[in-house]
Amino acid sequence: MTKKETAKDKRRLADLVEVVADGTSVGKTTTANRLCHLYREAGRSVTLGRRRAAETGAADEEILIPTEEFASAANRTGGLSGVLTQLWDVLLKIPETRGAVIVDWAGGTAAHRLDVIAATGFDTTLAALGVRGLSLVLATCAAESMSQAGAYLTGLAKVAPSLQRALVLSGRAGGFDFPNGSEQADSLARLKATAGQIPTVTIPFVSGRALETCADAGLDVATAMLTESQPLGRKLGIDVFRAAACASELALWWKRSGVALTKVVELPDGNSAA
Repeated sequence: MTKKETAKDKRRLADLVEVVADGTSVGKTTTANRLCHLYREAGRSVTLGRRRAAETGAADEEILIPTEEFASAANRTGGLSGVLTQLWDVLLKIPETRGAVIVDWAGGTAAHRLDVIAATGFDTTLAALGVRGLSLVLATCAAESMSQAGAYLTGLAKVAPSLQRALVLSGRAGGFDFPNGSEQADSLARLKATAGQIPTVTIPFVSGRALETCADAGLDVATAMLTESQPLGRKLGIDVFRAAACASELALWWKRSGVALTKVVELPDGNSAA
């Protein structure tokens, strides 16, 4: 066995991956769905937690994350954590089922999420259960999005220092090649400084609004790629030529995003943050 093979054997997919961003329309749901397929391709069953109770076809099972109930959490046992009983139940079963959990956190819940992490001793509690967790913090090329991501990473490092974390630069709104001295370039530099040595990957931009078109139609990317051009066009409300172009763009994104995400969800032994 070579040294390279030995190193690879010491890495395995995280048991829990949270996809978080304080803003909306940054690509969280698309990324969470792509992760579900990635895990299933690796032979692991996966449960997807999301705000809307609707079957996407991406996961083996879906559970509801009713973040809108955070407002009335004071009346629940455990406070904010009492809202997430379905999630806790699934996490507790991971050592037995060996399945994985992907959580697609709703936008605007970052502050509540950090409060829950602090209240539950999330990183140490997961470690005690033998569950390997990872928080993927997403940012688009918008200056505000990058600022929000930096703030969340800082807060996460304070309340859960041993929880593995990574930064994902989402191409949902465009690329990250900015002119020197621009507001976006400065924001990206600050974000990378905040991220420090944690893993950082980029999910490519998809031209032609292919991802948005699928999302608007409630269609999973994998399903779209497996659908012939004419029926795909009918589902998306576009002509067959644009449907064929859309499928080609999705296939390219699928390959590149899979490579990028695999780099961060394969955790080294120890589950300690960089």
